Amino acid sequence: MSKRSKRPVVEIEATPKKVYLAQMIPVALLTEHPNNSNVQSKHVFNELKESITAGGFDEPLIVVPRPDDVGYYVVSGNHRFKAGKELGYEELPCIVRDDWDAVEAEIQLVRRNYVRGEIDRAAFTETVNRLSSEQSLSLDVLMERFGFEDSDAFADFYTQEKVKEKRTASAVSASNNNANQQIKMIDDLGVILSVIFEKYGSTVGESFVVFPAGGRNHIFIQATAALKRTMDAVVLHCVTTGLDINTVLGGLLQIGIHSSSFLKTNNDASAVLEAGSVQGETNFDLIEPKEVK
Repeated sequence: MSKRSKRPVVEIEATPKKVYLAQMIPVALLTEHPNNSNVQSKHVFNELKESITAGGFDEPLIVVPRPDDVGYYVVSGNHRFKAGKELGYEELPCIVRDDWDAVEAEIQLVRRNYVRGEIDRAAFTETVNRLSSEQSLSLDVLMERFGFEDSDAFADFYTQEKVKEKRTASAVSASNNNANQQIKMIDDLGVILSVIFEKYGSTVGESFVVFPAGGRNHIFIQATAALKRTMDAVVLHCVTTGLDINTVLGGLLQIGIHSSSFLKTNNDASAVLEAGSVQGETNFDLIEPKEVK
């Protein structure tokens, strides 16, 4: 009876696991991070104080050394820090992350606050703008580092505050130069498009982008003058007749597809390309909406 050969032993190098232990640090050496974007209502904060009073302070703060070497900034647990301070704690358990630089501390500040509470959109927007300009970090990189699930969730926090600011400014300065208002609108649109193009812009070369928003897919098309005039006529017809543009465009495209060989195996797209090659605004009398008599 032959002996079974032993299988070679493969040693797998284990990934080193780090455990950070808390240490007691005097409250006098702790400072709320100046760029904290997490907000709590007065009611929630009072509930937090009552919870600490009843059950004790059992969750360490995460802190980083201040640049001036005078104490520490609280990265995670700013509200617990304020609650403990108001309750008279002289020392609090803290995990010191001296391996984080100032940029990483700000990223972690947002990332950990995002899953814990409501982010103040103004502070969040300021943080994004600062890191984007000073550290040359793109919105796509920041979105991933902050822990947002997709560009829609990120844009909800980043653009909503900017849009609100611009609307307020527009209401106050409604009588100002119209050119200034257009610049503000373009700024808002630029932020939204920047996020969309960075994540879904692989088809920009074909003059369109498909992106999800609000649970639906949307199409952004870089339209020529001819296409815009055609779409204007279709849109006006939909508005005046109360038709859904999805149904209208879907029907028109179906008719066009079945009336041509564009999607057939021989792929003869010459007629479609010839009809779509018109770039100007002439020869479109046939698509003008007819007046209802």
